[in-house]
Amino acid sequence: MADYDEDESEEITLNSDKITEIVDESVKAVLGTVQWNNRKVDGWTSSIIENCLKRLAEMKKPFKYVVTAVIMQKTGAGLHSAFTAYWDNSADGVCSVPYENDTMHCITTVYGLKLD
Repeated sequence: MADYDEDESEEITLNSDKITEIVDESVKAVLGTVQWNNRKVDGWTSSIIENCLKRLAEMKKPFKYVVTAVIMQKTGAGLHSAFTAYWDNSADGVCSVPYENDTMHCITTVYGLKLD
């Protein structure tokens, strides 16, 4: 998607490239070198979500953000994720970023809802 444009004459849209970058950096900072440990998953998900929200808010764009993170041990089982929304497709959006290492899968999703 296009970058945010500060010119009021143009439509402000969700910058999925920047959001993907923020999520990717946040996930790698938390999970980059760790191995699966079920006692640490709550802390990992909280850290990923909090870091993403902090960095999204720092962009100071007219959006509300919802961030979710799912971390699952890699056991050979499938992982499927889906969503549906009733929103304005021209202004609101979603960005889902998968990550995996040798022992786990992580899917972090950011929903951006434009403020009027």
